[in-house]
Amino acid sequence: MHVHKKGFWMRKAQTWSLDAMVATGMFIIVIMSFFYIIQLTSETSKADELLREGEDIQDILISSKPEESLSIIVGRIVDENKLNDLAKEDYENLKKKLGVRGDFCIHFEDDEGNIIYINESTKRAGIGSSRVYIGGIACS
Repeated sequence: MHVHKKGFWMRKAQTWSLDAMVATGMFIIVIMSFFYIIQLTSETSKADELLREGEDIQDILISSKPEESLSIIVGRIVDENKLNDLAKEDYENLKKKLGVRGDFCIHFEDDEGNIIYINESTKRAGIGSSRVYIGGIACS
Protein backbone atom coordinates (compact mmCIF):
# COMPACT_ATOMS: atom_id res chain seq x y z
CA MET A 1 0.00 0.00 0.00
CA HIS A 2 1.32 3.34 -1.02
CA VAL A 3 0.39 6.20 1.36
CA HIS A 4 2.16 8.86 -0.66
CA LYS A 5 -0.56 9.16 -3.22
CA LYS A 6 -1.50 12.66 -4.25
CA GLY A 7 -5.16 12.41 -3.12
CA PHE A 8 -4.28 11.25 0.39
CA TRP A 9 -2.07 14.29 1.15
CA MET A 10 -4.55 16.75 -0.38
CA ARG A 11 -7.35 15.60 1.92
CA LYS A 12 -5.12 15.90 5.01
CA ALA A 13 -4.08 19.45 4.11
CA GLN A 14 -7.66 20.52 3.42
CA THR A 15 -8.86 19.11 6.73
CA TRP A 16 -6.09 20.82 8.66
CA SER A 17 -6.77 24.22 7.05
CA LEU A 18 -10.52 23.92 7.75
CA ASP A 19 -9.76 23.14 11.41
CA ALA A 20 -7.42 26.12 11.60
CA MET A 21 -10.05 28.44 10.11
CA VAL A 22 -12.74 27.24 12.54
CA ALA A 23 -10.38 27.65 15.52
CA THR A 24 -9.34 31.11 14.36
CA GLY A 25 -12.97 32.12 13.92
CA MET A 26 -13.87 30.88 17.39
CA PHE A 27 -10.87 32.71 18.88
CA ILE A 28 -11.96 35.97 17.22
CA ILE A 29 -15.53 35.54 18.50
CA VAL A 30 -14.28 34.95 22.05
CA ILE A 31 -12.02 38.04 21.93
CA MET A 32 -14.83 40.22 20.53
CA SER A 33 -17.22 38.96 23.23
CA PHE A 34 -14.66 39.76 25.92
CA PHE A 35 -14.26 43.37 24.75
CA TYR A 36 -18.02 43.79 24.37
CA ILE A 37 -18.58 42.70 27.99
CA ILE A 38 -15.84 45.06 29.20
CA GLN A 39 -17.45 47.93 27.28
CA LEU A 40 -20.86 47.23 28.85
CA THR A 41 -19.32 47.18 32.30
CA SER A 42 -17.53 50.45 31.58
CA GLU A 43 -20.75 52.17 30.47
CA THR A 44 -22.50 51.05 33.65
CA SER A 45 -19.60 52.44 35.68
CA LYS A 46 -19.87 55.81 33.91
CA ALA A 47 -23.60 56.01 34.62
CA ASP A 48 -23.00 55.14 38.26
CA GLU A 49 -20.26 57.77 38.47
CA LEU A 50 -22.54 60.46 36.99
CA LEU A 51 -25.31 59.53 39.40
CA ARG A 52 -22.89 59.69 42.33
CA GLU A 53 -21.57 63.10 41.19
CA GLY A 54 -25.15 64.40 40.96
CA GLU A 55 -25.85 63.26 44.49
CA ASP A 56 -22.59 64.84 45.70
CA ILE A 57 -23.52 68.19 44.12
CA GLN A 58 -26.93 68.00 45.76
CA ASP A 59 -25.36 67.29 49.16
CA ILE A 60 -22.97 70.23 48.79
CA LEU A 61 -25.63 72.73 47.66
CA ILE A 62 -28.30 71.73 50.18
CA SER A 63 -27.17 72.14 53.75
CA SER A 64 -28.55 72.60 57.21
CA LYS A 65 -25.62 74.89 58.03
CA PRO A 66 -25.76 78.44 56.60
CA GLU A 67 -21.98 78.87 56.97
CA GLU A 68 -21.23 76.25 54.27
CA SER A 69 -19.58 78.21 51.44
CA LEU A 70 -21.27 76.51 48.48
CA SER A 71 -24.65 75.76 50.03
CA ILE A 72 -27.34 77.79 48.30
CA ILE A 73 -30.27 76.07 50.00
CA VAL A 74 -30.36 76.09 53.77
CA GLY A 75 -33.18 74.01 55.14
CA ARG A 76 -35.87 74.66 52.53
CA ILE A 77 -34.98 78.26 51.67
CA VAL A 78 -32.87 79.41 48.71
CA ASP A 79 -30.28 82.01 49.69
CA GLU A 80 -30.51 84.36 46.70
CA ASN A 81 -27.20 86.09 47.47
CA LYS A 82 -25.33 82.78 47.50
CA LEU A 83 -27.20 81.68 44.37
CA ASN A 84 -26.15 84.86 42.55
CA ASP A 85 -22.54 84.42 43.73
CA LEU A 86 -22.57 80.84 42.48
CA ALA A 87 -24.05 81.97 39.14
CA LYS A 88 -21.15 84.43 38.70
CA GLU A 89 -18.58 81.68 39.27
CA ASP A 90 -16.50 80.45 36.32
CA TYR A 91 -17.82 77.04 35.19
CA GLU A 92 -14.46 75.24 35.22
CA ASN A 93 -13.62 76.69 38.64
CA LEU A 94 -17.04 75.64 39.93
CA LYS A 95 -16.46 72.08 38.66
CA LYS A 96 -13.22 71.96 40.66
CA LYS A 97 -14.87 73.31 43.80
CA LEU A 98 -17.67 70.76 43.53
CA GLY A 99 -15.23 67.95 42.70
CA VAL A 100 -17.08 67.03 39.50
CA ARG A 101 -15.58 65.75 36.24
CA GLY A 102 -18.73 65.57 34.09
CA ASP A 103 -20.88 68.39 32.76
CA PHE A 104 -23.74 69.50 34.98
CA CYS A 105 -26.54 72.04 35.31
CA ILE A 106 -28.00 73.29 38.55
CA HIS A 107 -31.58 74.37 37.91
CA PHE A 108 -34.88 74.81 39.70
CA GLU A 109 -38.38 73.67 38.76
CA ASP A 110 -41.79 74.45 40.22
CA ASP A 111 -44.29 71.79 41.33
CA GLU A 112 -45.52 71.36 37.75
CA GLY A 113 -42.02 70.82 36.29
CA ASN A 114 -41.69 74.28 34.77
CA ILE A 115 -38.22 75.81 34.85
CA ILE A 116 -37.68 78.66 37.29
CA TYR A 117 -35.06 80.93 35.73
CA ILE A 118 -31.99 81.82 37.77
CA ASN A 119 -32.04 85.25 36.12
CA GLU A 120 -35.44 86.19 34.74
CA SER A 121 -34.19 89.16 32.68
CA THR A 122 -31.56 87.13 30.80
CA LYS A 123 -33.67 83.93 30.77
CA ARG A 124 -30.77 82.03 32.33
CA ALA A 125 -32.14 78.58 33.10
CA GLY A 126 -29.39 77.32 35.37
CA ILE A 127 -25.82 77.28 36.54
CA GLY A 128 -23.49 74.98 34.66
CA SER A 129 -22.55 73.86 31.18
CA SER A 130 -24.13 75.45 28.12
CA ARG A 131 -23.93 71.98 26.53
CA VAL A 132 -26.59 70.71 28.95
CA TYR A 133 -30.24 71.29 28.05
CA ILE A 134 -33.22 71.21 30.39
CA GLY A 135 -36.54 70.82 28.62
CA GLY A 136 -34.98 72.11 25.39
CA ILE A 137 -33.46 75.17 27.07
CA ALA A 138 -29.68 75.58 27.39
CA CYS A 139 -28.50 75.63 30.99
CA SER A 140 -26.60 78.90 30.74
